[in-house]
Amino acid sequence: MNMLKHLKVIVLPMQCLALMFVLVTAEARAADNQSSGSTAVFSGPQQTTTTRQSYNPLSGPDYPMSPESYFTDDSGNILMYVKVLGLVNKQGPMIVREDVDFSEIMANAGGLKPNADLHKVLVARQKPDASGKQAYIIDLKQFYKYGDRSAFIALKPNDTIIFPEKGISIDKLAKISSIIYPWASVYSTIERNN
Repeated sequence: MNMLKHLKVIVLPMQCLALMFVLVTAEARAADNQSSGSTAVFSGPQQTTTTRQSYNPLSGPDYPMSPESYFTDDSGNILMYVKVLGLVNKQGPMIVREDVDFSEIMANAGGLKPNADLHKVLVARQKPDASGKQAYIIDLKQFYKYGDRSAFIALKPNDTIIFPEKGISIDKLAKISSIIYPWASVYSTIERNN
């Protein structure tokens, strides 16, 4: 126990000497820095302001972008926004490369739902293009069956691609009949009673 007390008596002054050495050295550096125009080491808490957020490659560029034009990612790829609506598994806006085609759009949208009408896919432009057209009807059935890309058109920034539902489907007939049947039975009951 005595040994522990003696050790404490020796260690405590040594710690104080080490701390004083660090402070004296820091003050000397601060004096040198002040004479050379730098800031002191122990001048209080330093505030650093950064305007740039930490890098996230999936967040895209950190400068303002217009959704109506092309932009580039950090690797130099030319990208654009398009919107996909209708009978696809994932609707909504997506960022795609400038040379995207309908096969990639369908893949990025998670594929088509069973009642999608490939004969009447609508491409709606926000502004008319050079030929003055603002909407195109595209027949993708030949691509879907045979891989024929001849019906494809070049997509532009902010295009909306709509995959509509087929004109008459079993689901539509079932919905219509479920609405009509109760009214038809009420009507037939009224006619029988009259």
